[in-house]
Amino acid sequence: MVDINNRAELIQYLTGKGIIGEGEHYTLNYCTGGVSCIAALIEKDGITMLVKQGRPKLAVKEDWFADPARMKIEAKANEIFNRYVPESVPAVIFYDAENYILLRKAAPADCVMWKTDLLNGILDFEVAKKTIDALVTVHNKCFNDPEIARIFADDSIFYQLRISPYIEFLLGKYPELTEYGKQLIERLKTRKLSLVHADYTPKNILVLKNRDICILDYEISHYGDPVFDLAFFTNHIVLKSAHLKKWSAAFLNMLLYMTDTYFEMMNYGEKKEAEADSVKILAIMMLARIDGKSPVEYITSEQTKTLVRDMAFQLLKSGIKTFREARELFYYMENE
Repeated sequence: MVDINNRAELIQYLTGKGIIGEGEHYTLNYCTGGVSCIAALIEKDGITMLVKQGRPKLAVKEDWFADPARMKIEAKANEIFNRYVPESVPAVIFYDAENYILLRKAAPADCVMWKTDLLNGILDFEVAKKTIDALVTVHNKCFNDPEIARIFADDSIFYQLRISPYIEFLLGKYPELTEYGKQLIERLKTRKLSLVHADYTPKNILVLKNRDICILDYEISHYGDPVFDLAFFTNHIVLKSAHLKKWSAAFLNMLLYMTDTYFEMMNYGEKKEAEADSVKILAIMMLARIDGKSPVEYITSEQTKTLVRDMAFQLLKSGIKTFREARELFYYMENE
């Protein structure tokens, strides 16, 4: 199997595929910080492409394994997101199933990770709206679609990369959550409503100079419960509100703006039920990004970790069912 982490091997592979030619001018630079994949950017003739290959063992402290064949899921989901929100999703060029290699178009080099903007206190509500518009559009379009359900029927990667490291691992640390955790796992395994991205985060959204967005990383996509995406995504806004208390109100206002926008546009299922479920899942995701296998790297203060844990447990105990109530709880706890 081709190992794209070997530069010479990757160049030979791309040459064989006709992506770069003998003697042709191009640049090839590896991307850093990838946990689940090895990735590199190729630029030639003013066009930027990204090549990526799934890691069988993820680059985290804990042992965490996943089938590299998940790149097939990435390619298929990328194509579907591109079908419904082409302005925000780069097109796939090819997928090599034998070597688990995906090649797609890439965003311009002068874009910035939305996560970077947020951590620098740049809270652009228009960007936030575009991220929600894209997400809910895909959820709406793929709802109750038997063909997409068939393509994404295998949710084993979702188990390997989300349920096991985020929820099951967490229950080992918090046995008092066992009953709720098991109910949540069963729900996520059995509710088959729409296409779920399952890694929709500010890290996987690039912001272009014109403030358009580019959505990345579809390898955990499956046909399941779309409220997981909303909880998983908004968790990152909540975590940043606790981490950057001077902008707490702004982050929590963005949280409410995003969730209000989502439910206004949502045209599948029952909105009140979906919101209540999202809030509960959010609490578990908050704990998971502190004490799960993949804790957020920017929260290093024990005081902040304790705050997030307290916020999550209070959210679960309170019976809160709306993001508006959750926002008030978070603001009070972050500023008391």
